[in-house]
Amino acid sequence: MIIAVASPPGAGKTHWIHQQLAHTDKPVGYFSPQTDSVPIDATYLQSECPQLKLYQTGEEAELDKTITYLEIPWYLDLAGIEPLLQTYDSHRVAIIPSDTDSKELETWADEIIPGNNDTKPTTALQIHRGVLTGEILDFDSLATFWLELIQGAYGDVVRAKGIFDLVDGQVYYSDFRLGKSELEFKPLNLPRWLNGKPDRQSGFEIVGSNLNKAEIAQTVRDCCVPESAINHYQQQVKESLATELEVV
Repeated sequence: MIIAVASPPGAGKTHWIHQQLAHTDKPVGYFSPQTDSVPIDATYLQSECPQLKLYQTGEEAELDKTITYLEIPWYLDLAGIEPLLQTYDSHRVAIIPSDTDSKELETWADEIIPGNNDTKPTTALQIHRGVLTGEILDFDSLATFWLELIQGAYGDVVRAKGIFDLVDGQVYYSDFRLGKSELEFKPLNLPRWLNGKPDRQSGFEIVGSNLNKAEIAQTVRDCCVPESAINHYQQQVKESLATELEVV
């Protein structure tokens, strides 16, 4: 079966899927069309649920090998995904905030779940993605940028999320939606990377209006640790971890 999940941006699709995955240890699949270049939600979910099988574009014929959660990005036309849903046995879940009027989702869904409020209509919204694979970021610089971003320095942001490799070797996940005030970076349950440039996917996705994409891209580049300094920072982390083990 395919469990297709749709909602406005920030209403809680990934959170709901995570809740369902937490209640099973059986093999489960996950697929989100048009997100292969920056698979933020896929990386987060798999770090929380290692049994999760990730499918990419071009592997749609394999979706019936497991119960698969199909997370439909808010900018995709539901009609465009319909041929895939009709190919398999499917259950359609719409996550709709109480302050949102979405007749199309209500008509489409087999099941409706209340979503996070404080979202905005998807009309006139822009999406800006950046690939950071191979980059290591300085945490203080990233935290400053992220705070400025959600406070409106680069446009009216309603949703922002990212996967970032930081100098301590860990991968961090950050997730902001309109109405959520706290600044949060969560380390993911993935191995530390302390041997040169990381060979794993990372990046960010920002949704809003009047986004200054050029300024966002430049500021994120300024957060990146120069390649010449990566080995120095990684050696410091290795020495610190070795000292901690000796103390224990």
